[in-house]
Amino acid sequence: MAMLKWWEWDREGVELHDDHLTWVEKEGPVRFASGAACDQSFESFFERGPWVDGVPPEIVAEVTAALREHLAKKS
Repeated sequence: MAMLKWWEWDREGVELHDDHLTWVEKEGPVRFASGAACDQSFESFFERGPWVDGVPPEIVAEVTAALREHLAKKS
């Protein structure tokens, strides 16, 4: 699946894909080439919020808006 949009803060980031979000953590010197990642369904994001702690509120707001726009285009 192609990544549709990307947000990054500190040593973490989130990717918007066509059917899920991927939360990533950078542990090495190369941009997210090493580290941890976990996928989250859109339904889970709307129910519980970000899969990871410490996401800045402005990033949560941008991801929410982008996700709603993405889902509206798909319907």
